[in-house]
Amino acid sequence: PVSMHLSASNAISFCQTSTAAAVLTVWPSGGSHLNEVHNWLETSGVAVVHSSSVPLKSPEAELLSVMALYDGEDWLESNCWYGEQPLPEGPPDGPFAGAKWKHALCFKQPPQIGGNSPESSSTKVVPSVLVLNIEDATSSLWRSKYQVRARLASLSGNPGNSCIHLTDEQNEGILRKYQTGQDRTSAGGGGMDCDSSYAYTCARALLHPASIDWLNSRASEIAS
Repeated sequence: PVSMHLSASNAISFCQTSTAAAVLTVWPSGGSHLNEVHNWLETSGVAVVHSSSVPLKSPEAELLSVMALYDGEDWLESNCWYGEQPLPEGPPDGPFAGAKWKHALCFKQPPQIGGNSPESSSTKVVPSVLVLNIEDATSSLWRSKYQVRARLASLSGNPGNSCIHLTDEQNEGILRKYQTGQDRTSAGGGGMDCDSSYAYTCARALLHPASIDWLNSRASEIAS
C-alpha cells in the first residue's frame, strides 16, 4: 500500500468522513513491538496515513484516555470482563472499575524501562496512534487482529488485547449518527458488548491538541 502522512487535523477529518478509516492504538503494554504491528498492517495491504505518540502526563490522564476510547461501553463501569484477565492486586474499586482494570492492563511498562518510577519518566513508553486507510486492504484487520494479538502477547508477556486497540468498523449509518448528533450508543456497547469504539471519536480524542490538553489538565484536577 502507498502510505501518506496526513497532519493530525487532516487525519481527524478523514476519520470523521470515511468508512475506510480505522484507528489503531498501540498501548505501552505492546509498545516495544511496533515493528510487529507495522509488518501486520503491511501484509494486510493497509495504508498508515498518520502516526503519532500521545503525550499523556499522568496515570489519571491515561485512565481518562481509556474512558475516551471506549466511551459508551457498559463494561467501563460494570467491570464485567474482569474474570477474563484478573489483576494480581485484585479488582479495582469503583467508580469506573472496568476502566481502571483496562488501564492497569494496557499501561504496563517494559521491564527494561523500569516501571513507573520517576527516574524512568524520560524514557517512558506512551501510546502510539496509527490512523489507517483500509480501502485497498487485501485482508480483514478485524479477522487477523487475533493472530497479531497472540504474537504480541507472546513477545510482551501481556494479554494481546491489552497491547493494541483497533476501532470497530464504521459504516455509513454509524458516521451519520455521529455527524447528526444522534445517540450512537444504540449501535452497541451495552452489557458485555465491546463494539462501539469508532475511528470518528477515537481520532479526535487522541489527536486533537485540545483533547490532549483537556485529558492532562483534567487529570491534574482529579489528582489534586
